[in-house]
Amino acid sequence: MHEFASRVEKRFRFSSKEIGRILIAVLAAAFVISFNKWGGETFNFGAGLGNFILSFILVLISFFLHFSAQKLMALKLGYKSEYKLWVNGIIISVFLCFLAYLFYLGPLHEIIPIFFTGVLMYDIVPKLRAGVFRGGVKHSDLGMIAVAGPLINILLIAVLAPFFIATKSPFLLFFIKINLWVAIFSMLPIPTFEKLRKFQGGTTGLYLFIASRWVYILFFASLVVFAILILLFNIFSYIIALLLGIAITLIYYNRFEGEK
Repeated sequence: MHEFASRVEKRFRFSSKEIGRILIAVLAAAFVISFNKWGGETFNFGAGLGNFILSFILVLISFFLHFSAQKLMALKLGYKSEYKLWVNGIIISVFLCFLAYLFYLGPLHEIIPIFFTGVLMYDIVPKLRAGVFRGGVKHSDLGMIAVAGPLINILLIAVLAPFFIATKSPFLLFFIKINLWVAIFSMLPIPTFEKLRKFQGGTTGLYLFIASRWVYILFFASLVVFAILILLFNIFSYIIALLLGIAITLIYYNRFEGEK
């Protein structure tokens, strides 16, 4: 524990470039989330600007927790990590946002405002990996680092849920939804190509998918079920989500993995 605390004290930080990249990603995500409140017959610049500012603050908190958890896990396992902006992901997010508005998919887009969080790039710190058997990059390590991000968003929901259930606060529900969206879209297994044939890492989901496909299915399926229960039924049940996630994973494993 003392060694890990020392690693955090000496090495845990976001560079100025990383902070700038995160702010750009947060701006794009906040715009996508609040866009449906800006247009149409109910256009109100003041209300729209307020929605955008609120979205920006809450997304920034969710992003910071998400990537901080990944950085901390990386340090624990002997890696350094750096946040990278996925420019094409931002362009796709904004394009889909306008597309949803033009084709009058506002209610659907409000439930699922698609945006991409960007990624963390990982590299070994030889000094921190001293004594580790075959101390090169391991897919299992990258999977553990990746999943730490969405996991912290889900744990934050566990903290917020009792207060929402007691107060029925729209603000808390909005914050819960943002953390769900951050967790879900970060888990989509997408390679982040900026140029044709130039692979520059991938989303959180891609790292976990490469590490273990059945673990990815279990985590992602449980997460999606959990999100559906909250977004459509206001039901906060980790148990139901996990049980259905296990059922989906067993079906997948028997259908695809069990044949090998």
